[in-house]
Amino acid sequence: MLSEAFLQSLRTLRLNAPRRRVGSLTGERRSVKRGRSVEFADYRNYTPGDDPRRVDWNVYARLERPYIKLFEDEEDLTTHILLDDSPSMFWQPDEEADGQHLAQKWLCAAQLAVVLGYVALASGDKVVLETSSFQRFGPKRGVASAAALIAFVERVSATDKRDLRAALTGRQQPLNAWLRRYALDARPGLCILISDMLDEGGYTEGFNALGNSRLDVNLLHTLSADELDPQFTGDLRLKDVETANPQDMSLDDAVLSQYRQRLAAWSEEIATSVRRRGGRYHLTDTSLPLEQIVLKDLRREEWLI
Repeated sequence: MLSEAFLQSLRTLRLNAPRRRVGSLTGERRSVKRGRSVEFADYRNYTPGDDPRRVDWNVYARLERPYIKLFEDEEDLTTHILLDDSPSMFWQPDEEADGQHLAQKWLCAAQLAVVLGYVALASGDKVVLETSSFQRFGPKRGVASAAALIAFVERVSATDKRDLRAALTGRQQPLNAWLRRYALDARPGLCILISDMLDEGGYTEGFNALGNSRLDVNLLHTLSADELDPQFTGDLRLKDVETANPQDMSLDDAVLSQYRQRLAAWSEEIATSVRRRGGRYHLTDTSLPLEQIVLKDLRREEWLI
């Protein structure tokens, strides 16, 4: 799914989590709390009850006042990756649907999930990855779990969701219901949702549930080039890949212009909702090379540091 050379280029990166949540274990993330690492942080005045062994006697000798040395604490971070594997994520133009190749939109989303999970594992964070069809990886820690992560995403990719009948008999659920259920038992941490957000029921209730469970919600909004800038014209019958409902349309330049305006307003509405909660939003054109998305776009926007 990813070349060894590309994975190696990720080894020096880590996920940026400025509003990180307190982990339950000692990890490799510098905490805002004071703790017991070897990294000196600051001094504070001695108060009765402090351990005398923490007094800096060299400072006392110079100032004749006792000060306590404070050190940085380190904590672990749980990274939750929520990967939408609903049928719309597997959509591809009929001329490209040869049954041999994954839809570009899904392939990009799956690769991004692997990249973010790999970076988290390699930097010592705990990783949980769940799909909207209830398939779950983790929690796991350590780069040794990267092979299992890649194998998990490859197994999910092997299930072709373009067949509506298969989707309806599967475990797919609306976006809001999936996010609300996930939030019920999620540990505090960094949450990255990878989705096209194409769901009739919207997303607001799901976002609220994730936020209330002390998750920092970030969104990689994945849309294909045909969804961002459709080139279809004429009288067409379109079919919703998730409901199979048909829609007859006459597409001309005026209709396409209106579509682009509504798409821009919709994506801006979602971005505002994410940023209002302190998260990050990135609209991803899934036709772009993965290296550009990860090493340029996400680094420029400080998703990765």
